[in-house]
Amino acid sequence: MDDSCAVCADTLEWVAYGSCGHRDVCSTCVIRLRFICDDRRCCICKSDSNLIFVTKALGDYTRTINDFSLFPSQPREGRAGPYWYHEDTQAYFDDLEQYRMIKAMCKLSCSVCDQMDEHHQPPNDNSKRRPKFRNIEQLKGHLYHRHKLFMCSLCLEGRKIFICEQKLYTRSQLNKHIKTGTSEVDGDESDRGGFSGHPFCQFCKSPFYGENELYSHMSSDHYTCHLCQRQHPGQYEYHKNYDDLEAR
Repeated sequence: MDDSCAVCADTLEWVAYGSCGHRDVCSTCVIRLRFICDDRRCCICKSDSNLIFVTKALGDYTRTINDFSLFPSQPREGRAGPYWYHEDTQAYFDDLEQYRMIKAMCKLSCSVCDQMDEHHQPPNDNSKRRPKFRNIEQLKGHLYHRHKLFMCSLCLEGRKIFICEQKLYTRSQLNKHIKTGTSEVDGDESDRGGFSGHPFCQFCKSPFYGENELYSHMSSDHYTCHLCQRQHPGQYEYHKNYDDLEAR
């Protein structure tokens, strides 16, 4: 077993594995796949992993569970025998703090308020208790009304990351992020990983998460000439509507 995660390449500190026993992926990546993408397969062998076990990565000394039937049957959220069980991802933990961290990452919460709590600072004098959100729209409303911050709706739908990992923007930062990707929050070129803003439809003037989403939109909502495509494979010239196509 390598000492780095096979998915994100970060140093393996905590691993998560199923009955197949592949201990090559960190717990954060495995939980992200299960919680965000609803993918319950092993990242290595692609076998179904209904249950997973999360434990400290210790190389050859990593704790090994060979028989997953030994886990408590019909567990509920929280303490389950000698383990802690996270119901949303069907994961068992042998460490309470790691269980709490993963549970917090999967929670629909305000990262600004979370940081204030960490520094023992109440959000403001009018807030007596932490708000709870039933859906993402309530969270977005809270971010705007309480903190004057926004999440990028395109990244929210397209980036397969936890809510707490989504970046927050002021109005001006969000506009820069969408158009050029050069907001103060997005960081320098190395931090952005080549991101230079969300692509726009030249006809609708609407942004899309990436080139694949833009291509799907152009192919379904606009028109191309099939004769031109035969003459120039791989080149796509789009037209706003059928009348525009005929006029050309």
